[in-house]
Amino acid sequence: MAVASALNHRVDIGRLADTPELGDCVLPLKCPHGTCLGPFMARVIAVPGLAVRAYVAPPVQHLRNHGYDATLLQPPAWRGVDQDLALYGRRLAADIDNDGAPVDVLIGLSAGSQAAAVAASLTSLVSRLVLVSPTVDPAYRSMIKQLYVFVRGDPHDNSAFYHHVPDWSRAGIPRIFRGFASAIALHLEDIMPRVRADITIIHTEYDPLTTHAYAAQLAEMGQGF
Repeated sequence: MAVASALNHRVDIGRLADTPELGDCVLPLKCPHGTCLGPFMARVIAVPGLAVRAYVAPPVQHLRNHGYDATLLQPPAWRGVDQDLALYGRRLAADIDNDGAPVDVLIGLSAGSQAAAVAASLTSLVSRLVLVSPTVDPAYRSMIKQLYVFVRGDPHDNSAFYHHVPDWSRAGIPRIFRGFASAIALHLEDIMPRVRADITIIHTEYDPLTTHAYAAQLAEMGQGF
């Protein structure tokens, strides 16, 4: 399994368009499935973090601008969307299977990594699972610590907290709290051994919820490389 560490505290998933290390499925060079009649463009699905979505829209648009079939899903805990990450993942796997088209790259960010991992563990149609800042490190599995990180925000960007407010308002505090409880209860280390896709773990230099040691542990548990 591949493990990548970013030097910056932010990760732009749009840079996947320029990352050959993630394999042939990520590059629009040839069809790895042997079924394409024309130029192959990878199908990418991104699962954003808990109750936040706007920050992922620009890099997903970047992928689209490069010709990728990229979809940004609604985040867990928005009204009308599952706040239970395991249920979100099961529904996503069912949607992928019902659609029947292979997913070349399934990306999960923060708490979305847990939902994406559940989905990848239940369908054989995902070729690669990319987990960006996967949660939740065992050291942070308490509601108090989750709330502390939530309220503190990103010390590298004091405006980030306010930028998320419009997204958070589409969930509401009770749904966000229930999402936190779901994230604490759902352990990635129990899911990873069941994932058949190749796996890449991306761990940032600044990550308030995931230590490098936990990211490395997850990297050793999957069936991919």
